[in-house]
Amino acid sequence: MSDSDLPTPSLLDADIAILGLSVRATNTLRRHQVHTVGELTRISARGLYGMTRLGRNLVIQIAAGVERQGLRLAD
Repeated sequence: MSDSDLPTPSLLDADIAILGLSVRATNTLRRHQVHTVGELTRISARGLYGMTRLGRNLVIQIAAGVERQGLRLAD
């Protein structure tokens, strides 16, 4: 990955609202103290499944929102 492929710091510092997630997904992430895109990209899909009130469909929605920004969840 070259320097031009790395996400900009402003994207990682951006609020999760830019991901266009449902209100339920956004509120659940906030309840678990996830407020920025950078914080979200440090969590794996498995970690999301462990959060209360996040089921398969919301995890898929969250992963898709992150991928639309050219990022991905942690491994």
